[in-house]
Amino acid sequence: MQSENVLQFVWPEISTTVSIVALALALAVFVFGMFSGVRANKFRIVFAVCLSTLIGWFTMPLAVKAASALHIVNTGTGVVILITAMMVLVAAVATSIYEIITVTFPDIGMASKK
Repeated sequence: MQSENVLQFVWPEISTTVSIVALALALAVFVFGMFSGVRANKFRIVFAVCLSTLIGWFTMPLAVKAASALHIVNTGTGVVILITAMMVLVAAVATSIYEIITVTFPDIGMASKK
């Protein structure tokens, strides 16, 4: 598989304080999750995150080509919009996969027996 340079990574300048607050919030959500069921569902969560990341990784080249054809990635703002859209896609897919595993499968009798 040959790689190609399709765009330069650009991200807007954000205050260090805002970045630290965002990181602290992410860690707080992670810690609270550990005490509210993440340990019981860790395999399901890891599976959902890994599968959605893989889907996003394989979808990114197509998204970059489409954004290039539409001249969206000609500016730094366009690159930020593309990357943000891909992050939203991966988060939505991960949430949907987790929902399917934890809610839909047990409802239709496909859940694993414990």
